[in-house]
Amino acid sequence: MIDPVILMVCIASATIIALASAAPKWREPARFRASLAAFALLPSFAVMPLSLVFPALETAGAIGLLFADTRVPAAIALIALFALFGVALAINVLRGHTDIDCGCSGFVTSARTPKSIGWWHVGRAFMLVALAALTLMPEAARALVWFDYLSAGACTLFAVAAWFTLDVLLVNLPKLDSLRNS
Repeated sequence: MIDPVILMVCIASATIIALASAAPKWREPARFRASLAAFALLPSFAVMPLSLVFPALETAGAIGLLFADTRVPAAIALIALFALFGVALAINVLRGHTDIDCGCSGFVTSARTPKSIGWWHVGRAFMLVALAALTLMPEAARALVWFDYLSAGACTLFAVAAWFTLDVLLVNLPKLDSLRNS
């Protein structure tokens, strides 16, 4: 059983992060399609349909987490999606194919900017799996007071800010390596 405040934080954080991850895929479908193809794990005929299915699943999963009736299938969809992404990242890191724009920060880098994936990206994907899995835990029964809602809001803000800080660090890691080696 999980405390209701922790559950609220997990649900809100997972929803915000998943929606923020899906938004650039909808906004720049061509770049997402190119990123998906760069993983070199899918046959070329599957890239186009999956470039539409993945953001749709991510969006539906994020919204589904917000409602008790749809939380279980939504969490399972997000867990599967994030785990699949983590495995795809790990396969490419293992085979040394690391010059990929994973789209983690919304395809904000230019074509000239150095890009790279690594084990930090794999760990990040599996942290999302764990976060989505926490939303499946049964909630402990206890009365909530106003301070619980305040705590949930503050903790959600902190968790999301920490997550996006990690995102920025991962985006800048190849740039820092490039500067170090120049």
